[in-house]
Amino acid sequence: MTQRTEGFDKDGTIAGVEERVKARFPDAEPAVVHDEAVAAVEKFADAPVKDFVDIIAEREARARVEDATTEA
Repeated sequence: MTQRTEGFDKDGTIAGVEERVKARFPDAEPAVVHDEAVAAVEKFADAPVKDFVDIIAEREARARVEDATTEA
């Protein structure tokens, strides 16, 4: 199977996920939001199809940040 890598901007995807999660959880620690955004995008960055990495990574990062903020 051929991997589609053209058009995938990992750094841009991380920045977008981070921005949207920050907007959803403005009181969350910025370092936690950043770390979770990076971890989520990294997890899916090697997927053969990258069309939905931003959506899936955002959902995962958002859930992890939500867990971190409710534990505090």
